[in-house]
Amino acid sequence: MSWSDHLAAADIAVASYFDETPCRLQPRTKGLSVNYADVDDPDRTAFDFLGTIDLEPPADRLTRHMSADPGVRNGTVSYDAVLTALTTLWPYEPKRGDHLISGGVTWKIAASEKDGSDRPAWYLNKA
Repeated sequence: MSWSDHLAAADIAVASYFDETPCRLQPRTKGLSVNYADVDDPDRTAFDFLGTIDLEPPADRLTRHMSADPGVRNGTVSYDAVLTALTTLWPYEPKRGDHLISGGVTWKIAASEKDGSDRPAWYLNKA
């Protein structure tokens, strides 16, 4: 077995154990102009999947821009939740600003993090 085969098998095993939360991905797109709110994206169909949502993930240090003083770091960025899920059968990759609906709560995708596996992480804030 190759490394890719082992990683794929591990992704499937993790998904079968952890991904128990019913979720719906609702793609969003910009409104008619900057003065309009985002709307559902007619070019990408919403779909259901099982995922894992962790509430109050640990804060992350993401540099927004480089400081003139190399000793100064920008503040901590925090999110309300983080979603992980196996994406091998998904029709498309979610984008920043898309909505995730689970348990009657609507979340907005604020950022994503990929580690080379088929289980990326999406950082969420309540919409």
